[in-house]
Amino acid sequence: MKGTPNILFKDALRITIETTMQFRAFLGEDVYLVRDMIGKVRVVLKGEQTDFEDRRGNLKDYAEALHQRLGAYAIPPESVLMYSEELFSAGKLLEASNPDLRLIDEASGSRIWLLERQLIAQDWGRPALRRATKNPRVTFYSVKGGVGRSTALVVWAWNLAKAGKRVLVFDLDLESPGVSATLLPMDRQPEYGIVDWFVEDAVGQAGLVENAMDALSPLSQDMTGEIRVVPAYGGATGEYLPKLARCYLEQPGSGAGWAERLQRMAEVFEKKHAPDVVFLDSRAGLHDIAAALVTRMDADALLFAVDSPQTWAAYTFLFQHWNTHPQIQKFRNRLQMVAALIPDMEEKEREQYLNMFREHSWNLFLDTVYDDTKAGEPEKFIYDLNEEPSPHFPIPILSHKLLQGFDPLASGHGIDKLITDLAFGEFMKQATRLLFPGEATE
Repeated sequence: MKGTPNILFKDALRITIETTMQFRAFLGEDVYLVRDMIGKVRVVLKGEQTDFEDRRGNLKDYAEALHQRLGAYAIPPESVLMYSEELFSAGKLLEASNPDLRLIDEASGSRIWLLERQLIAQDWGRPALRRATKNPRVTFYSVKGGVGRSTALVVWAWNLAKAGKRVLVFDLDLESPGVSATLLPMDRQPEYGIVDWFVEDAVGQAGLVENAMDALSPLSQDMTGEIRVVPAYGGATGEYLPKLARCYLEQPGSGAGWAERLQRMAEVFEKKHAPDVVFLDSRAGLHDIAAALVTRMDADALLFAVDSPQTWAAYTFLFQHWNTHPQIQKFRNRLQMVAALIPDMEEKEREQYLNMFREHSWNLFLDTVYDDTKAGEPEKFIYDLNEEPSPHFPIPILSHKLLQGFDPLASGHGIDKLITDLAFGEFMKQATRLLFPGEATE
């Protein structure tokens, strides 16, 4: 259409907010913006249309202004405004307790709220879940794959089991399950796995598979502790992909989403086995699996990274989003960077590598989740560059050529303590100190 402005997704919401602020005197105290799957925004006003009869002309001008300014993201003027009471009642989209409803602007007594209607990535902005269990949890996460995250999980679990700890592992990298195969040979797999639980839970019969979903890893055989695994799939799972496709759906009738259902499943096994610690192996990237495990499951989050521009750029996207998270104060102190796969190099070069990693990590935290510092203000959440321990100060893991193709069950010799001490010794010591203050493993 001639004269239509070229507006991109990144600009559409800002323009909508600016236009809304111009007309706020005619919109009421609270204005609700609902952004749909493709990025178009409708405006919902609380009340019936007759309640706004005296403002009809001004509201028409508002609708026209939005239509003229938003280009391809515009909605026809006659459809952009919605009037509703029902949407604000209990259980409806615009109820105050809806975790997806965010206050995005507040000025002159007017409030603008945003509701995102997304298919994925909603959990990155939702609040933490309450739980009934008390055992510590640790999430193993990386924004990019191939950084040795699952290997670190297996080695640390083995080390803790040797020290007498009961470790419960959930293989939640459902699109690329691997940690359970490292810990359980095929003949020790349970009948069912996590994908089976989700599809059966959807029809109210998760209890039919819960007693056949976990198994002890032979890596902890003859140890005072144990490694118990809840795998992504089991020996009787059968069709994996059709089940995987149904894992992320809300439970019919309850409205419980992926994270709420995952929390309930985790508690079933925590109550059953009373572990000393739970390890949650996350999918890499920005999937809702990672969102739930890093920010919503009451877990310490180990953030694995290598010192590369691609890695820091990816983490920057995520941390910038966290900077506006409504509950960032509740989980930012549980984040911990891990410098993974540190190249085999001379000690001086390694020190230089870690210095650069630490500086990049510190800048990331400083620009996003660390608080600003101003003279005279009370102590805030911020750490100096060289302050240890701190979330940005990396726990190191060294690369070792003998760890390539790491498969302790296939080797028949288990885990080589000498090699793992060289590569993971400092990681295990520092991570254990964070998890169990005052304790140490061999």
